[in-house]
Amino acid sequence: MEKIKDLEKLRAEFAYECVEKVVDEHGKDSKTSNEYKSYVKKIPTMIQTNGLSATFAFIYSKKKTYEIIYQDIEKWLREKRKLKDNDDELVKWLIKLDSTNYKYITSEVMAFFMWLRRFAEGMIEKEKGSEDVKKKEEKK
Repeated sequence: MEKIKDLEKLRAEFAYECVEKVVDEHGKDSKTSNEYKSYVKKIPTMIQTNGLSATFAFIYSKKKTYEIIYQDIEKWLREKRKLKDNDDELVKWLIKLDSTNYKYITSEVMAFFMWLRRFAEGMIEKEKGSEDVKKKEEKK
């Protein structure tokens, strides 16, 4: 039980540092910060719907804010020694995993996103007018 608490603590600390870095570099009400917040909320659903590899292939193809998230996850998995320094790029490594490890890594990434989402919601302010923009986009 102690190891589980330690792992949760490590996830929380690392997730906090990731969100803090985005806020420090871009500001708590910037477009990048708001995108980060939005994406860390959406990605777990994408993983559940499409699978971990497909989701990270999508994220890998994107730039800017998605790239920040991709690097955060890759760094977390490297720090946890799941992804070794001599291993391939994250997305290539994911598609090579056997089913047992794939399920384990999916669970780990989902648990990490839970912390990212919590801290992003608390540390990143809602962009002024973002609700109006969101409503306009939904009508299109």
